[in-house]
Amino acid sequence: MTGFSPTQMRRFSLLAGIAFIVIMLVILMSRIGFKESGAENLTQERALPVSVLKVKIRDHYDISRGFTGRAVSRRQADLGFDSGGIVRRVLVDTGAIVEKGQILAVLDTDRLLARRSELVAQLAEADANLVVAQKTAERSRALFKQGHVTEQRLDDAVANADTSKARRSSANAALASLEVDIEKSRLVAPFDGMISRRLLDEGAVVAAGEPVLSLIESGGLEAEVGMPLDFAHRLAAGDHVPLSTQDGDLVFAQVKAIVPFVRGETRTALVTMDITGDASQLIADGSLVTARITDPVNTPGFWLPLEALTADVRGLWRVYKVVLDEQGRHHVVFENVQILHNEADRVFVSGTVRDGDLIIDGGVARVTPGKHVDIVQTRQMGPQGQLPGKTATDTGGAE
Repeated sequence: MTGFSPTQMRRFSLLAGIAFIVIMLVILMSRIGFKESGAENLTQERALPVSVLKVKIRDHYDISRGFTGRAVSRRQADLGFDSGGIVRRVLVDTGAIVEKGQILAVLDTDRLLARRSELVAQLAEADANLVVAQKTAERSRALFKQGHVTEQRLDDAVANADTSKARRSSANAALASLEVDIEKSRLVAPFDGMISRRLLDEGAVVAAGEPVLSLIESGGLEAEVGMPLDFAHRLAAGDHVPLSTQDGDLVFAQVKAIVPFVRGETRTALVTMDITGDASQLIADGSLVTARITDPVNTPGFWLPLEALTADVRGLWRVYKVVLDEQGRHHVVFENVQILHNEADRVFVSGTVRDGDLIIDGGVARVTPGKHVDIVQTRQMGPQGQLPGKTATDTGGAE
């Protein structure tokens, strides 16, 4: 600083200090103004958009209870021959669809046919003997009237004719019985259905009644389900009951009968239900099915989606309610609720919430009490907790 006097140096330093102070004050005031403006804008920007549910208090909730049973064909039979013999032909195989009256298998009938020939010859002989005996009896009557034969001879001739007639009837009956045996050597389907098992093949020697084929009726199944008496008594013939299958399909069956006694150690009553139409195509014979029965619980409360809850202390749960503040803005408060019943994605709860309150239905991890929010959607859960889609938008305030 050569060339400046000490007085000038002091003046220069004083002016520089004043200028520095003025500059710092300007900067500080501008920052304060910016912060105030930014805080005001931030308050407006940070109103969190939320979706809410309008609470509907209900006097009860329903529990769906499942009772497992089995789907069976209405009719099924193990088919065999009336008499023993050698299997000559089996005309169907496992899985074959058959109609009532269709021939399924045949026994060897060579011996039966030979026996029929024998009986036909015996019948012809009996017919001939009967003709001779009847003519002899007629001549004996004529001669007896003329006094040429004794009464004893007449009686013998009449008796011989009656015996010949009886022998003819016996031969005729034996032949008819044999025809039945020949007819029964053919195994016939007693009803429309499907062959579920083929048990024997050609050449097998079978005893009378031994199963050859298993047949199950086609065109309809029925479910046999065991239920506790108090649930069985809620049903009546003709009621429709939903059934879930092993594959997760849902079908409906119609109650056919309720057997009015309790079975064994299970202490359940048997309920039979018809499964008809297309539903029977989704279920295989012998597969497990589960009947769904609605059990009402008379306790007041309301439904919420599971995402609306967050854990609180002492076994309670917290929900976030949207209310209006004094400035007419929406902000958040919390309420405690107790879970009465839970399902996969929803819960039935009770608490200090009133009918018509607005509860945030999800994303509660972002929410804190006192936070300002903007309602972008208002929904209401159905009687069974079903949640509608996005069908309403409410940007004008709480309902």
